[in-house]
Amino acid sequence: MPGALTRRTDAVGPGSLTDQSDDQLLGLVGSGDREAFRILWDRFGVALYTICVRRLSDQGAAEDATQEAFTSVWRRASTFDPLRGSAAGWLFAVARNAAAQVARRDKAPDVNLMVLDGEEAAQDEAALTRMMVHAALARLPETERAVLELAYFDDLSQSQIADHLSLPLGTVKTRVRSGLRRLSDYLGDIRG
Repeated sequence: MPGALTRRTDAVGPGSLTDQSDDQLLGLVGSGDREAFRILWDRFGVALYTICVRRLSDQGAAEDATQEAFTSVWRRASTFDPLRGSAAGWLFAVARNAAAQVARRDKAPDVNLMVLDGEEAAQDEAALTRMMVHAALARLPETERAVLELAYFDDLSQSQIADHLSLPLGTVKTRVRSGLRRLSDYLGDIRG
C-alpha cells in the first residue's frame, strides 16, 4: 500500500479528539478543524482507499480517487447530516463518487462501474463490514485490542491468552469484556 496511507500512531491523551464519534469529527471538520480531519484520515483512509481500489482495479487511480474523496470531505463536511445516515456511510459514498469521477476522467472500463448484482453487493457489504471492524479495533486501547485479536484472530481461549501475555485470567476477562463493550460502542458510531 502507498506510504501516504500509513496510520499515525501518536499517543493522544484522554478527552482528546480521538474520543469523538465519527459524526462529531465530521462536524468539527466542517468547521475547519485540521486535527479532526487527520483523525478521520487515520480512521477511514485505508477503508476509502480499499473501496477505490475495488471500484477502479488500479492502485494509482485509487490513490487519486482517495485524495479527491478526502479533498471533498474537507470541503463538504459541513453538509453532512447525521439524521440522514452515519458518518461512515457518508464517507463511503464520497469515496464511491470520487472513484466514479476518476474512472470517467481516466476512461476506465465500464465493467468496474456496472451495478452490482446480489452476490457482488453482498461481497462489497462484507468487505465494508470487515473494514469498519478493523477501524473500530484500531481505536481500542492496546491492552484491549491485544486480547481481542488473540481471541478472535488467533482463536485462543482466555486461559491461553492469560498464559501468552503472562496476565491473570481475571485481567484478561476484564479486558475482553471492556474491549467488546467499547468495540460495540465504536461500531454503533460507525453504523449510525
